[in-house]
Amino acid sequence: MKIIAGELCVRDINLDDADSYLEIFGNPEVARYDDFQPITSDDLVADMARLIRQTDESRIQEYGVYLQPDNKMIGVITIERKRLYYYLGYHFNPAFHGKGFAVRSVRAFVDALDEDKKSRLRLVSDPENKASLALAGKLGFKFLKRRKRKGAPELVFVYR
Repeated sequence: MKIIAGELCVRDINLDDADSYLEIFGNPEVARYDDFQPITSDDLVADMARLIRQTDESRIQEYGVYLQPDNKMIGVITIERKRLYYYLGYHFNPAFHGKGFAVRSVRAFVDALDEDKKSRLRLVSDPENKASLALAGKLGFKFLKRRKRKGAPELVFVYR
């Protein structure tokens, strides 16, 4: 997959992106509202091995968001196939927050999905993650319900 959105590109992640991936997912600020701990260099080896084996049939697919022209990975967009739905996720390097990169890249990603995926697309956010909630609204997601997962509150949104 390769999507161009102005100065941004969404594409497959490769081994050259390992340092940027660690910069994103090793950051405690990125993990704060999610269900994972910041990754370590040891975790990175397994993550990169998984990413380079990823196919269009993989249950979880991750794509890098790159700032052009230097091809710096600044974020990751994830789509996870469940039995009935597809769950969208996004994580961005905090150094690039507040610049509109998440809105533009995630919108381009969602626009590139086929209609079946769009009609079954969901997004889950921590109720305290104000930036994620604002992004969901800008992308056209509508609140569906509040739930608890592993004892933590979550808000579930549907697309359109």
